[in-house]
Formats: sequence, C-alpha cells, structure tokens
Amino acid sequence: MTDRRRWVIDTSAYTHLSRAGHGDLIAQLAPGGVVLVPAEVNAEIENGRLGHFGIPAVADAAWAELATLSEEEAWTMLLVKAQFGGDPSQHLGECAVIACAYHRNLMAVIDEREAIAQADALNVPSIDTLWIVIEAYKTIFDLDRGRAVQVVDDLLGTGMYLPVSSGESVFSWAFEQGLLP
Repeated sequence: MTDRRRWVIDTSAYTHLSRAGHGDLIAQLAPGGVVLVPAEVNAEIENGRLGHFGIPAVADAAWAELATLSEEEAWTMLLVKAQFGGDPSQHLGECAVIACAYHRNLMAVIDEREAIAQADALNVPSIDTLWIVIEAYKTIFDLDRGRAVQVVDDLLGTGMYLPVSSGESVFSWAFEQGLLP
C-alpha cells in the first residue's frame, strides 16, 4: 500500500464487511487503525443495523470515529449531490465521504461507480471494498488465496453488489484492475 492517507468510509464497505464477519480488516488495514465516518454515513449505518445483525454502531467500534462536516464540507457535499442527481435522500453518504476526503486530504472508501466518478472529478483518491480484500490478501493473509476467496464469498452472501461472481473470480478482476502483478 503506497498511499497512507487516513480513510473516510462509506456505508457499503462498513456494513457489508461487518455483516460478513470481516469488519476487522478495516481496522487492520486503515492507516492508524481508525476510519472516519461522517454523520450522514452514520445515519445510514444505524438504519442498516435495524435490519441486519453484526453491524457495530460507530460509537461502539474502536476502529471508527464519527465526524461532523464543516460548513465548507457541507457545501461541497451539496455540490457533489447535485452532480449525482436522483432523490434528495439518495447518495448522501457517498457525497459526505467525498466532501470530507476532499477537504481533509483523506482516502475515500467508496464502492458505487458513480461515486468513484464524482471523487475522480474532484481528484479525491479512493479505494473500494475489493481493494481492501486484495490488500488483505497481500499483507494480512500472506497470499492465502483461500482466505481472500472466503471474504469475497461472505460479502456476496450479504447481498453486496460486486463486479465479480465468486470469491475465486476476484483474482482475475484484481489482475485486470492492476491490483495484482
């Protein structure tokens, strides 16, 4: 991992890794072992906790820190939201993550392709959940393919949309993305 910026995380990575039983990967890989969670993402996490087991409250996760957007960040969030379009309540978490990362020089952890495009438009660096899995494979799992396959299969088991159909196919995807040599 070359960029050691602190992470600001969106709902999908936080909730799906937690539901899949692999939330510890966030703490193990995030610089400093802690991720920032904007209040808008926290609200989405709390909604997710109502219907799903295994998602820790941000206040209870030693590896998560709640953040409130500044006024300037809130304006940037609204500008990003305007680019997204859609229902007024959609994509608020992603927009908050992008705004926070933009103003605080952080790494955005976002999964939705449109969110990544919005981050790219602002030159905000980003990673996604599968990047976390591949980084775990290379560092924490000591290149144990079986462990990486299991994490991806567990994520798919939560209903997470991923650009792969199975844990085994994550390696082909990672090669195509330039994440593996």
